[in-house]
Amino acid sequence: MPDSSAPDADLTLLESAEELSDAVFRGGFFEGAVGEHLSVERSVFSGCRFPGASLGRTRFSDVLFRNCDFSNADLRGCVFRRVQFFDCKFTGAEFAEAVFGSVVFARCRGEFAGFASAGFRRARFEECVLRSAVLSGCRFEQTEFGACDLSAAEFFGSRLQGISLADCEIRGIRLRDCLSFELRGARIAPAQALDLVRLLGVEFEE
Repeated sequence: MPDSSAPDADLTLLESAEELSDAVFRGGFFEGAVGEHLSVERSVFSGCRFPGASLGRTRFSDVLFRNCDFSNADLRGCVFRRVQFFDCKFTGAEFAEAVFGSVVFARCRGEFAGFASAGFRRARFEECVLRSAVLSGCRFEQTEFGACDLSAAEFFGSRLQGISLADCEIRGIRLRDCLSFELRGARIAPAQALDLVRLLGVEFEE
């Protein structure tokens, strides 16, 4: 990561340059920015906004995003290696077929975000809100969800074996059915079993 006291980089570089390294962006507004197949390394984005940006197939390595807004951004097919997202917003953002390796999401909001067919290896979601997010067809390896809100999140075709959801909110989670392979081997808290039984259409009587 570059020195946080480094001078701010030119905002136009995100669209005009093919490679960026050791750059610091503070408070940048990249609405509708368009750039594909970029390479961003050892950089910091703080308080930046990317509403509606299209940065598909970009490679991010050793990058820190802090308090950034990616609402409705198109990040399909991007590669994230050793990337940290702190207090970021991904509402409606599209990460389909993205690859995440050694990535941390902490205190992020990603309602309705799309992660279909994404690959996660050594990834952690910590205190994130992922209500109604699409996590279908994902590959999870050494991935953790800690104290996340996964209400109504969709996991069709994603294996959760070995993943603990015990301290997460899973009410309304969407699977093929309660007995499907997605949940086989997942770890949940006893109280969460009631939420999963509801997927079978069973109602509880007082």
